[in-house]
Amino acid sequence: MDLSLAVEHWARSTPDRIAVASAKEELTFGQLMLRAQGLSTRLRRHPGLRVGIHTQDPVAMAVGFHAAVLAGKSLVVLDPAWPQEQLAATARRLGAALVVTAPEHAAVLQNLGFSTHSVPVDGAGPLHPVRPASAERELLVICTSGSSGEPKAIVRSQGSWQQSLSSGAAILGAVPAALTLCPGPISHGLGLYALVESLHTGGTLLASGRWNTDTARTLLGRYACTRIVSVPTIIQRLLDASPDGALDSLTTVVSGGEPLPAPTVETIFTDTPATACTEYYGSSEHSLIAYRHREPGEEPAGNFIGIPFHGVKVHIHREEGASPGGAIFVDSPFNAEGYDSSGAVCINRCGASTSVGDLGRLLDDGRLELHGRGGAMLNLNGNNVHPGEIAQAFARLGLADVRIRMSLRGGSKTLLAYTCTEPQPGPELAGRLRELLPSYKIPRELVFLERWPMTSSGKIADAELPDSGIPDLAKVALR
Repeated sequence: MDLSLAVEHWARSTPDRIAVASAKEELTFGQLMLRAQGLSTRLRRHPGLRVGIHTQDPVAMAVGFHAAVLAGKSLVVLDPAWPQEQLAATARRLGAALVVTAPEHAAVLQNLGFSTHSVPVDGAGPLHPVRPASAERELLVICTSGSSGEPKAIVRSQGSWQQSLSSGAAILGAVPAALTLCPGPISHGLGLYALVESLHTGGTLLASGRWNTDTARTLLGRYACTRIVSVPTIIQRLLDASPDGALDSLTTVVSGGEPLPAPTVETIFTDTPATACTEYYGSSEHSLIAYRHREPGEEPAGNFIGIPFHGVKVHIHREEGASPGGAIFVDSPFNAEGYDSSGAVCINRCGASTSVGDLGRLLDDGRLELHGRGGAMLNLNGNNVHPGEIAQAFARLGLADVRIRMSLRGGSKTLLAYTCTEPQPGPELAGRLRELLPSYKIPRELVFLERWPMTSSGKIADAELPDSGIPDLAKVALR
C-alpha cells in the first residue's frame, strides 16, 4: 500500500491508537496525520525536491518523514552524531537547503547557513484526502559510511520501500497489534526502517532515538512491549538491563546488522516468553535480502545462512578456480537507485543486480551464506564503519599512517587505532577527533608501536597487531 494512504487509513480507522511513543511524548495516528499535514503545507512552498531532517526524536522523525511523503519531497536524513563540519558539507552536497528539526537545534543549523522548519507540536483541522504518489519518485536519501571519509548517500524510491515493507512485514512480525521497541538510533537505516514499517502496518513504535538504559527501562515500564527490533549488541544490553517482568509480553525479537550470538538467542528464549526470533541480512543499498529463524538450544553457529526474501534474487561473482564464495550481487524490487551523483563512488552493477562488496555463496538449497562484509568495512554494534574514514581523520591531525582494527573485550566490540609515531597527549588528540568523527567512530585507544608486524611478503600484518591490554605497551585513551 502507498505509504501516505496507509497512514491515512490508520488515522481514520483508529485515530486514537498510539503510533509512536518516546519517553517524553505519545503521538496517535490521528495526531500524526494532522501534524504531518500541517508541516507538508510548509514544505510544498520550498522550491527544491530535497529537504533535510536532523533529529534523534522518534516523534519528530515520524512527523517529518510523513510530512515529506505528503509534500512529495525527498527526505535527506542527517545524522545528529555528525560533527558540524560534516553535517554542513553533506547537507549542501545533497541539496538540502531546508532542514526540518527540533526548535532547540534550529539556531545551530541556521548559523551553518540553512533554513529550518520546526516539527509542529500540534495539528488542527479536518483530515484531507490523500493522493497516492508515484512509486518511482525519490523518497529518501540516507547516508552510510564511506572509505573516503565522505558519507555515501543512498537514493531510494518510494516504491522500493513500499515493496520491501509488504514483503517483510509478516516474516518480521510487524502487525497492527505489535508494540515494537526500537531502542537504537532512529536516524540510522535499521531504526528508520522500523519506524516506517510500524507506521505502515498500523502498529505502535516505542523508541528512544538512541540507546539509553534509563529511557529503555522507562518505556518498558509504561508499555507492554510485544516486539523488539535492534542490533545484537543493543538487544543483549536490553536483556541485561530489563527489570523483572518488563518483558513478560514479548513475543518476537528481530535482529539485523550483524549475526546474533547463540548465547543471546538462548537468553531470549529462556528469560522471556518470546516464541519467535528472526535475524535478517540486508543493507541500506538493498533493504531486506535474506532471513533466518533462530531456535532455542542451537549450537554456536558460524556464518549467517538465510532464505532470500520473496522477490529477491542473488548470484555470486567469483574468480575462476577460486572457492565457491565471492561477491554477492542482488536483484530485487527493494534495491535503492544507487548512490547520489554528487559523491565520488558508484555502486557495482551487473545488469539489474547491484553489490556493495559483501562476500558469500549460494548453497544447493537456495539459501545464502554470508562470509563477511566486503572491502575493509567493519560492523560495530550495528554501525557500518570504514577504517579508511578513521585513518583519514588521523591524517588530518598529522598522523599519516594509522591502522584500525576491531577488538573483542568482555564480549563487546571496540575500535583500536595503531601507529608507529612518537606518543602524543591523549586529551588533545581526542578533542580534535571529536571535531571530525561521530563518537562511535572514535577508537577507544591509540596504541604506539616501535615497528609494524609484517607478513612474509613484506605487508603490514593487521591480524598480528597486539592487543592494547599487553603490559608496557604505550597507548593513550581517546574515549
